[in-house]
Amino acid sequence: MIALVLISLIVIGSVTLYYFKNQNDDYHLERLQQKEQSVMLSLDYFIIENGINELNVRLENKIQELADIHQLDLSIYTTDGELMGSTHTELFDNGTFSKTIVDSTLQKIKRSEQIIIQESALDRTYLSTYFVLYASDRQPMAIVNLPYYKDEQRNKKEVFDFLGTLAQVYVGLFIGAALLAFFLSSYITNSLKAISEKLKAFRINGKNEKLEWESNDELSELVKDYNRMVDELEASAQLLAKSERESAWKEMAKQVAHEIKNPLTPMRLQIQHLQRLASENSAELPERIRKTSQTLIEQIDSLSRIATEFSNFAKMPKPTLVEVDVDEVLISVINLYQHEEVDIQLKGATGGKIVMADKEQLNRVFGNLIKNGIQAIPTGKYGMIEVESIQMDDNIWVRIADNGSGISEEQQSHIFEPNFTTKSGGMGLGLAIVQRIVESFDGKISFISEPNMGTTFSVVLPRKKHESSN
Repeated sequence: MIALVLISLIVIGSVTLYYFKNQNDDYHLERLQQKEQSVMLSLDYFIIENGINELNVRLENKIQELADIHQLDLSIYTTDGELMGSTHTELFDNGTFSKTIVDSTLQKIKRSEQIIIQESALDRTYLSTYFVLYASDRQPMAIVNLPYYKDEQRNKKEVFDFLGTLAQVYVGLFIGAALLAFFLSSYITNSLKAISEKLKAFRINGKNEKLEWESNDELSELVKDYNRMVDELEASAQLLAKSERESAWKEMAKQVAHEIKNPLTPMRLQIQHLQRLASENSAELPERIRKTSQTLIEQIDSLSRIATEFSNFAKMPKPTLVEVDVDEVLISVINLYQHEEVDIQLKGATGGKIVMADKEQLNRVFGNLIKNGIQAIPTGKYGMIEVESIQMDDNIWVRIADNGSGISEEQQSHIFEPNFTTKSGGMGLGLAIVQRIVESFDGKISFISEPNMGTTFSVVLPRKKHESSN
């Protein structure tokens, strides 16, 4: 709106100047023509009435009289263009004006008997008209010249006066437009700001408030669409949550059934074999009972571990956050695995790396990662696990690297999925539980792996900041 006012001011000002210039030129041209016509008619009437056939004193006096009446300078030339007399002879004497008419102008005069041209002198441009003065016998007697000087100062004053008035009007319009634009934009932006705040607070998986809008304007349609979207999203979220819960339970049930059925089959075969030996009263029965009992106990322990892992994943205990020294936990966990045929090295454990965490669950995180590293080392290969703790800015970094078989690129995107495992045994819930524990401490876990070279897990936990005392 403001730009429109400014552009209008510039356009109208430019058009006005152009219009004023054209009008001014037309006005002065018309005025010169009127004076020329008046002088020409007066001289013609005087010449015919007095029967004048040559330039004489009476005609000169008449010319001077007309110059005074019309406030003009008049010059008389012969028909050949030579100066005969003028009301401003001093300008001819000092060389300001030429005493002869240029040939091109003279030829035009002879052809049309009356012309108006633009001439210049004293760094000033002016209009000049020439007409042929006829004697009483209608023979060309002389050429009369009327120079006409515009009042440039007056013209400029008129233009500036008009532009000044126009500027005052446009200043008022500009201020009015600016105020109107300010209040209008404030009204629009305040309305949009309210909608923007709601959109910023919009959450796909959260409770979203509807917008209240009383005005029936363009924004009301936007508000209605937003509220309709909130209702549709809430309904879709409920359906999705229900579908995901059902899908998760179905997948979990399938996984549990699969893992339980695996040990049941060999258990059934072992028992059926015992029944057959018992019916035959075989001498191998006592030894077979001992071996079968050992196998059944191992399978029962496996089923118990399966149930425990699912239970732990389904319902993680609520963490009890206390100040925990990460280095102390690492030392404690590493001591548990010192009997393994793997070289475990600890670096950077200087103590004092305090985080807010559940100590028992943090033990479980590092224990699981070290155990995974041990299990990833192929049989017959010299195993080495390097554990390092680093304090960096406001975080504690724990790096656990092994030289095992690594993880293929296809498997890396699934490594934290609950039912995924790269080992021949186990449920594949360990890393999923580790991730949930680390995230419950506001931490992050990541890894890099290279097949046949090893895997490095990195756990980042926010450092406990000690409050400074005055």
